[in-house]
Amino acid sequence: MDVLTDILRSLRLAGGVYFRCEFRAPWGMGIGPQPVAEFHVVVRGSCWLRLPGQPAPIPLHGGDLAVFLRGDPHELIDAPESEAIPAEKLLADQDLEGYGPVAHGGGGALTTILCGYFKFDRDTRHPLLAALPPFILIRGADSHDFSGLKTTLDLMLQETKAGRPGAEAVVDRLAEALFILMLRAYIQQSPAPPGMLAALTDRQIAAALAHLHRAPEQSWTLVSLAARVGMSRSALAARFKQLVGQPPMEYLTLWRMQKARELLAETRLSTAVVAEKVGYRSEAAFGKVFKKITGIGPGAFRRQEGTPVAMVHKGRSASRSTRSRSAQGDS
Repeated sequence: MDVLTDILRSLRLAGGVYFRCEFRAPWGMGIGPQPVAEFHVVVRGSCWLRLPGQPAPIPLHGGDLAVFLRGDPHELIDAPESEAIPAEKLLADQDLEGYGPVAHGGGGALTTILCGYFKFDRDTRHPLLAALPPFILIRGADSHDFSGLKTTLDLMLQETKAGRPGAEAVVDRLAEALFILMLRAYIQQSPAPPGMLAALTDRQIAAALAHLHRAPEQSWTLVSLAARVGMSRSALAARFKQLVGQPPMEYLTLWRMQKARELLAETRLSTAVVAEKVGYRSEAAFGKVFKKITGIGPGAFRRQEGTPVAMVHKGRSASRSTRSRSAQGDS
């Protein structure tokens, strides 16, 4: 079981490219707070990254990847003393069809930058999101995964420039791959990766996570899980909590509810069947835990997601839309 892939799938990871910038010095672009994570890749040339509250800007060079996982404000500038024009003003008269390019600046040295985004379900309480720092900088020359990153970035650049059929779909999938490669590089270059990222690199804790992800419906106990990974009960409990940030059984409950969210949003299974698939024999018990974790009951969540529901009774199944259930109480 590839735990990271499983987590990212449950978080509905997606991404894409906004546009390609071709800026000639002097230039500057300011980006305000955003509801999604944003990234910038320096394809050609060099520039500087200015962050609020930081005393000095950060130099960026070809191949560098800067990621703002919480959409924090920042400025891209050609020189430390340059002024930045707000992005919305800079883009006002630009043609963004086919990813641009966005042209800006004077007649000096050329810098090419790919600007894009990552988005994921921020309503989940998964510890992976808590472990991600607000800002990650991957230096192209220092990355252990530089060959994979470079290949991905080269393909993204080609697709944004060529204007071939299906380019947007290709770029979006490459952006998702870029996020995973970025995480790998960050883990490898960090002396002590934080939280869940460290857990994924620990052989025994990663194995424990894989068991829980592979079979969340199983009646796991701390004893049975410890036996599977060759650890004592106390050692597993201590190391799991240290790395993941919560005890194994608490993580199992969280993951079960995350899988339940997926099933409720993406399938027409009844709430009772969903409960069974994530390890609950009682629909009422499942509903109580689901509401405690997510803040909303399974029925209300499903109506919110707009998922048709399959009602299963004595071998007969019939479906009805969530609209017809709006007058009913939460399940």
